[in-house]
Amino acid sequence: MIPREKREMQIMDKLKTSNWLSTKEIADHFQMAFDTARRDILHLTSTGQAIRVHGGIMAAKENDVPEFLNRRRILSPVKSQMAKIAATYVHPGRLYFIGSSTTLLQLCDLLGDIDTTIVTHAIDNAEHLMENQLPNVELLGGTVNRINRYTYSLDTLTHLSDFIFDGVFIGASRITNEGDITVMEKADAAILKKAVQRGKRIVLVTQNYKFTTKKTSTCYQLPTS
Repeated sequence: MIPREKREMQIMDKLKTSNWLSTKEIADHFQMAFDTARRDILHLTSTGQAIRVHGGIMAAKENDVPEFLNRRRILSPVKSQMAKIAATYVHPGRLYFIGSSTTLLQLCDLLGDIDTTIVTHAIDNAEHLMENQLPNVELLGGTVNRINRYTYSLDTLTHLSDFIFDGVFIGASRITNEGDITVMEKADAAILKKAVQRGKRIVLVTQNYKFTTKKTSTCYQLPTS
């Protein structure tokens, strides 16, 4: 069998051209046991060279934010805990906006017993929310961003002016030293900014490292009043 160090070098080379690799693909490529492939993945992720995802591994790119479909595979107990905390801010009989985020997607999974109304432009949020009879869901329309799974249109921005949200839940790619919040795309930023302006309470759901990361993306500043 090829030594582990050489296997890991080859795995990293493959990740340069692939978004992610499954554990089975790695095991088949090296003709080794599934458990051995899983141990290689655990070693690479424990040393920070890659990110463990459902069923495999994904490259850890220092200056890039993974696309939504790849982020959704990332295994993160921290995100699950954050979603549970965020859910305590959702109450019956109110109106909320929930943005596009893998953590906020987990939040949507926790709201099936709450008789409230959720407005969102995130396709996956709406899909998960509709798995239960509650809450009520309004999916904003427009052009579909297939990669990051949200809709956008100028009509959406106008329609948001009709709402006053009891709470607006948003994620972030990065928070700058000046307090600006960054997201991956300009269209998404425009929608979130408008939703924030219409919210009584803003709930930013993101990890601590987002306050120090150097990852870059479209930037906008939250209103302070």
